[in-house]
Amino acid sequence: CADPARVASFWAGALGYTLVDADPGGAYDADPSGRVRGLFFQPVPEPKTVKNRVHLDLRAPDTMAAEVERIGALGATQLRYVEEGAGWWTVMADPEGNEFCVLRGAGEGGRRTTPGLDSVVVDCGDPFPVAAFWIEALGYREHERGDTGIEIVGPRPGDPMLSFVTVPEPKTVKNRLHLDVRPTDTMATEVQRVETLGATQLRYVEEGGSRWTVMADLEGNEFCVLRGPGDGWSPAEL
Repeated sequence: CADPARVASFWAGALGYTLVDADPGGAYDADPSGRVRGLFFQPVPEPKTVKNRVHLDLRAPDTMAAEVERIGALGATQLRYVEEGAGWWTVMADPEGNEFCVLRGAGEGGRRTTPGLDSVVVDCGDPFPVAAFWIEALGYREHERGDTGIEIVGPRPGDPMLSFVTVPEPKTVKNRLHLDVRPTDTMATEVQRVETLGATQLRYVEEGGSRWTVMADLEGNEFCVLRGPGDGWSPAEL
């Protein structure tokens, strides 16, 4: 983000997360449900120039129209309404232009009923090998596939779905959204494991008393491997 505090404040309201830290040098929204650790917002010098290849899908608690109106009042912009196949959704943008989609609510025929963060969507040249990588990396399983995309889900009912979809444009810049993964043992062990699955190690980072390894999946989508319990990390830490 250019302004982490502003964007974090928006997403806390949009998702019902708790804004824990709104520092301009880096902000954090905690997920009170415990489904995910939360969302981190970091300042970067480069501006947003192209459509994000990774975006969030939000499931409306009631109706899509009501959720679009609510999130619009928080500062989002409605970009377009889409009807495709048997589904429909509304594409919106947060205060810095990061795209996200508002999906149908449970009462409108949505296949998944948990409101809030529904899925993380990744644009791909070929979604199927990328999904296969993430199935092995995260312990997910295939949920549904079509001619141009595939969805994978985690072992817990509330785990956010990952959806990989075919797009014509190639990846040209660093993704503005990415996943952080927490190993069950050590960072080094996890880095080695995901490398055997096809990931590429980009760089090792030490910053602000913490450390992590930046990696890329089969199509260059960045993700970070964080410290694990074997590195002295405690769940009480952010």
